[in-house]
Amino acid sequence: MEEPLVALLGYGEVGHVLADGLGSRVRLRVYDPAYPPSSSGLVGGLVGGNAEAVRGADVVIAVTTGADSLTAASDSLPHLSPGTLYADLSTSAPGDKRRIAELLEPVGASVVDGAIMAPIPLRGLGTPVLASGPHAGRFASFAGPHGMSVTPIGGSPGDAAARKLLRSVLVKGLSALVIESQRAAEAAGLGEWFWGHLLETVEGADEEFVVRLLKGAGEHSTRRVHEMEAATRMLEALGVPSTMTEATTATLDRVTRTGVPPVPDGSRAGGAPGREGGGT
Repeated sequence: MEEPLVALLGYGEVGHVLADGLGSRVRLRVYDPAYPPSSSGLVGGLVGGNAEAVRGADVVIAVTTGADSLTAASDSLPHLSPGTLYADLSTSAPGDKRRIAELLEPVGASVVDGAIMAPIPLRGLGTPVLASGPHAGRFASFAGPHGMSVTPIGGSPGDAAARKLLRSVLVKGLSALVIESQRAAEAAGLGEWFWGHLLETVEGADEEFVVRLLKGAGEHSTRRVHEMEAATRMLEALGVPSTMTEATTATLDRVTRTGVPPVPDGSRAGGAPGREGGGT
């Protein structure tokens, strides 16, 4: 049986990994306006336009930037065949994923919202992907035999994107906090000590710790606002930008009026008390 024809839209970091992994498994066309066909070194080669890439394709996988996802879908629209599986794996807002589905479904395309849930350079073609929408199972059925790891979650386009971006709020926020706090520690001459403290805190984190963070913020929000105002003054004195520290202060101040979100019913540590003092 002939392998499926796959169009890959986007040849950045994710596109390179997918092209390298899929190139020997499928018939592959790749289009990215930043990469002319003459720069091709991959199996199947780069093509010179969106139409050339997607025309006649069984599967289209869009891994453009989020800002370009709607443009890629719009450019693909006139050239898609009924039944073409169009999986958008860009990091876009849920509303953008829904608009892509609304745009492409009238021509018979089967639209899937895909969300890459881990750094793809570390895990390659097998990086976990969540897929939502009524055709998510079909995408998973294509992906598995070709080396991809796709978990269908049903629902609608946008549901996978929401999970991805909630993860981004957490992980990218943690990244920004590490940057700001480590920079302040270096400015205070405490970089080595703080790095050890940071690792100790992260390595010891479990569900009980997270529940303490949440409930403790509700129980001691006023005191913690004052604590973070003092931290902001310290960073200012050190000459370190305090963007995340000020945002933390604002969030805790809001908690004094709104409280904190509930711990999910399934939490094993739902009854853990907030802890006064210490590092939380």
